[in-house]
Amino acid sequence: MEQQSGAYFRGSVEDLRALLNAIRGRGIEPVGYAVRGDSVYFGPISSFELLPLGLEDVQAPGSYRLSGGQPGFFRHSSSSPKHWLHPPVQRVLEVSEGFEVEAVEEGGGPVALFGVKPCDLASIEVLDRVLSNDDSYRSRRSRVALVVVEECTTPGATCFCGTTGTGPSARGGYDVAYARLGGGLVLFKYGSEVGLRLIEELGLTKASGDEVAEYERAMGRAREATSRLPRLQEISKALERSVADEAFWKEASSRCVGCANCNMVCPTCFCTEFVDHLEPSGRARRVRQWFGCLSYTYGQVAGAHYRPELYMRYRHFVLHKFLFYPKQVGLVGCVGCGRCVTWCPLGLDVRDVVSRVVARHGG
Repeated sequence: MEQQSGAYFRGSVEDLRALLNAIRGRGIEPVGYAVRGDSVYFGPISSFELLPLGLEDVQAPGSYRLSGGQPGFFRHSSSSPKHWLHPPVQRVLEVSEGFEVEAVEEGGGPVALFGVKPCDLASIEVLDRVLSNDDSYRSRRSRVALVVVEECTTPGATCFCGTTGTGPSARGGYDVAYARLGGGLVLFKYGSEVGLRLIEELGLTKASGDEVAEYERAMGRAREATSRLPRLQEISKALERSVADEAFWKEASSRCVGCANCNMVCPTCFCTEFVDHLEPSGRARRVRQWFGCLSYTYGQVAGAHYRPELYMRYRHFVLHKFLFYPKQVGLVGCVGCGRCVTWCPLGLDVRDVVSRVVARHGG
């Protein structure tokens, strides 16, 4: 049991509405998964009706679709908190017609990350360490005043957060966490004094022992369903032994087309490149935009290319997540969200790849 039953509070979906209103009443803008047309994006939540509470995302390797239904357990979309904290395109500076450099100042008030998943929260922890010296990231990160996490009682088919230890329950770093159970029941818990005050403001009552037991059974089932890969220690050791196994990596990446979809949807990929744009008026602007290590030009430098073959770039992607990140920042770079599996157009499954690495190079 993660907490004593007295730390859990019972509520309903309408209490989520009240929570959102209480946050907005504090002058804090909620950002999170919001319905935009027939898709769900990570961005401002201007009204409660934008939350994807009645949607179900059905995922498989190379496949994603949204469907209606009740209660509708939404996991995530192709976007993530990274889209707000480390946007796909960032203005760096502008140059006037008179060649004067104008620095771009980013402003804005406090925000609350609302309805983020435990794997999302873990990805932010990774980005915090990787981009700790990045001024743009630090500016946006400093605006995060509240974090509200939705725990996953029903994980998706491509989720493996149990293996990476990043879900399905929130492990810390949040103010309020909630889990939707059957019959419209929503269990809340707090992770900070601010979160406790919010729960008290909602007037929630303590959950019963039976309700907490129901929650723990749901978490247990979700954790078991997402923990079917080898242990992380086995994966990292096997990957280290596999570096020189070119035959394996050529076969493992044989269906990869180098589109970099996996980089674009990954909540912890952070690489960028600078691009200059010249406008007809004579003004110019420099932007920083995402760049994926699966792209052909990623390893190209003046006079050489240090990853000219696709298998080399795919190998780097997998090793970076499970082997290099821990060495660099002390955290595994994969949070088990399964996005790279879902949004690979060929359905290339990193879970299968790491399992085969352990089978071939483990022991």
